[in-house]
Amino acid sequence: VDVKNALVTMCKTNKVAGELLSDYGATSCTDVTGFGVLGHLHEMVKASDVGATINLSSVPLLGGAQACIRKGIFSSLHEDNARLRKII
Repeated sequence: VDVKNALVTMCKTNKVAGELLSDYGATSCTDVTGFGVLGHLHEMVKASDVGATINLSSVPLLGGAQACIRKGIFSSLHEDNARLRKII
């Protein structure tokens, strides 16, 4: 399984994205490392007392992610992240 693309992507800086968010008045943001989209989204909406909707078909996947899952290769935080399914 090729994980090189994932590693390259995860090593890219978020500096430009942060600058753009600031320019447009964003007051908070997060990356999705570690606890993934659901974990970070859950923390943000909980702290803000709001809700959120995710269109799963619009969420991009890292190249090779599905191949890793099919081969049984998961993040070391997979079990913790999978528990977040109950909040959906």
